[in-house]
Amino acid sequence: MMRSSLQSTLLALVIFSLVSTLLFLFYFKEETTLFGRHWKGALLLQQRVSNARHESDINKTELFPRGSTSTPLKCEPKNNILFLKTHKTGSSTIANIFFRYGDLRNLTFALPGATLLGWPNRFQVYFPFRLQTKQTPNILCSHSRFNKKPMNWLFPKRTSKYVTILRNPVDNFESAFSFMKLGNQVGVGNNPDSLQRFLKNGIPFTTMEGKASPLTRNPLLHDLGLSFKYYQNLTAVNEYIQFLDNEFDLVMIMDYFDESLVLMKRLLCWKMDDILFLKLNERQNEEKDTILTDDVRENIKRWNKADVLLFEYFNKSFWDKIENEGENFYKELATFRERKSEIKRACVTNETRLQTVYAAKRVKGYSIRSDLPKGLKTLCKKLTISSNAYLAYLRGKHNERLEKDVDEDKESWDLSKDLVYKPVQPV
Repeated sequence: MMRSSLQSTLLALVIFSLVSTLLFLFYFKEETTLFGRHWKGALLLQQRVSNARHESDINKTELFPRGSTSTPLKCEPKNNILFLKTHKTGSSTIANIFFRYGDLRNLTFALPGATLLGWPNRFQVYFPFRLQTKQTPNILCSHSRFNKKPMNWLFPKRTSKYVTILRNPVDNFESAFSFMKLGNQVGVGNNPDSLQRFLKNGIPFTTMEGKASPLTRNPLLHDLGLSFKYYQNLTAVNEYIQFLDNEFDLVMIMDYFDESLVLMKRLLCWKMDDILFLKLNERQNEEKDTILTDDVRENIKRWNKADVLLFEYFNKSFWDKIENEGENFYKELATFRERKSEIKRACVTNETRLQTVYAAKRVKGYSIRSDLPKGLKTLCKKLTISSNAYLAYLRGKHNERLEKDVDEDKESWDLSKDLVYKPVQPV
């Protein structure tokens, strides 16, 4: 009896163990499957987030994943751009790029009534030429002085890209001094040694304020909006440079013009043909005879110390950006240079002619080939047209668009009968 009871107990234990094992294996299998699903889901989500971040970076800098030389990733071209056009930095050439891009796509420009968008005053929203309340400008690329609030209002940072360009302060100041005949304004004449004479003592603020251009000292930071009272305040200058770094998506460097344009192309997700250019607004050779001794160069830096700090900061960040682009950047740069040379050979002869850019000011221009097909001839003309001439054409185009809006408001409501007025008739 006892033995039979023991056997029954053992059998029950065996059955219990077997059932427990089967249940455990079934449960473990389900848990493993569920965990596998969760793990795969988490991995996919992480991958999607990573891809989204990467795509966001690609949209910002445009083309290739780092180290890749194959097909570019897709991104949307940026059409809302504020280009803060600085003086004597190759900015007229860049403005021509924006003019052609916007003109081809019928984008709306914030245009000046003549040449300048209120410069040297800080930009205000009422400066643009006949910009109607229902119009949102896509591109600003004329000379204006940076002013955050109104510019951010017309070009919201969320939907716009902010771009500008700098040049090493020695060459920039020498070019501005000569091109704008600043020596005549401050009483040292316009001769090869005028800059040297000017830098012997500089000028007091009252002299500049009374009769000289505001570009007479720190022209780059002036265009970028820094007040004169901070020019000799190191802390204020450094803080303003940090402020500009937050405001601008790309600060290009004229000294590395081609590299700058490839960076801009990637930032804006444009095509190679969109950034092709021919150099514009170049001084005549006889205007490049300024005496630049080592002492003159050093004094230019000391007189424009705030601009030096600005340039040094953004020159470093410029090369940091290029390094982050990867090796394919230089392959694209080489392709761009080849394409640029091709378009120059196709468009113009080796003959240099003088071009009038505005009253009494002439610069180097081009002679367009006479045997070009119509499409190429149109492109070549737009590549070589002066800023003022292009602005006049764009203002005309803008006026035509406005006239259509006005004409639309002259059409009668009787064109449709759906909501025709039917007054209540007296009983």
